[in-house]
Amino acid sequence: MSRHLRLLGSWSLSLGVLLGLVFVSQAVAEPTRSPIPAQVTQIDGYPFPTKIAGLPRRQRTDYNEAGMGFSVRYEVPGETWADIFIYDLNEDLTSVDARQAAADQREIALSDIQTAVSAGNYQEAKVITKAETAPYAMAHLTITQKGKTRDSYVFIVVSKKNFVKIRYTTSAPDADQIAGRFAVEYARLLSQ
Repeated sequence: MSRHLRLLGSWSLSLGVLLGLVFVSQAVAEPTRSPIPAQVTQIDGYPFPTKIAGLPRRQRTDYNEAGMGFSVRYEVPGETWADIFIYDLNEDLTSVDARQAAADQREIALSDIQTAVSAGNYQEAKVITKAETAPYAMAHLTITQKGKTRDSYVFIVVSKKNFVKIRYTTSAPDADQIAGRFAVEYARLLSQ
């Protein structure tokens, strides 16, 4: 009997250690959100001023997975928000065709949005336009979430060995102009 208890105890301990490792690895993969001190204007060599095109900076999110990088959110809560993602997917982007790589990432972003529709995060997402307008590969969509339809834009470029993706979403009536202004201003900041 005591032999069976020792085996059972040993097995339980092994199972506990294994489950603990699984939970720790899942916790590591969770995004980490943190405030950005007001004096910070660059993160990892990329510009992140306190405002871009009038939209105030809010927080940084680290994705804690190799190649997934981080993002910085600019937002007027409930009305307009823009997330700027910096990532490399563990790829060496120095020798790729930057325009093609950006266009490919745009298609992946659009596929991810359709996956969000399938998962029920959005009721609907419709692609309005896609283009390669210097310096970005871009797409304009309308997205319906919780019964509200908004304009959403994806802008992607390769810069400094990383993908830079802007996801800009707004309910403003002049969406094309304000999203374009945000993208142009960030492109100008990237080129400095």
